[in-house]
Amino acid sequence: MSNPYEDAVDAVFNKSPASFEDTVGNILADKLRERIGVEKVAIAQNFLNEPEAQEDQEGAADEEI
Repeated sequence: MSNPYEDAVDAVFNKSPASFEDTVGNILADKLRERIGVEKVAIAQNFLNEPEAQEDQEGAADEEI
């Protein structure tokens, strides 16, 4: 498996702008996919923890009444 960064550099040295553009686009798409995966996990964790926080707030509101 080749290194995409090396492929981008090779494309520059070979004067192949289309290949360079494709390679850089693939690198950015991979980084974006990774980041989206991280954010999905963070959102899921916040979503699962959120009902407990809401129950605590409701409990505090009931105590004030």
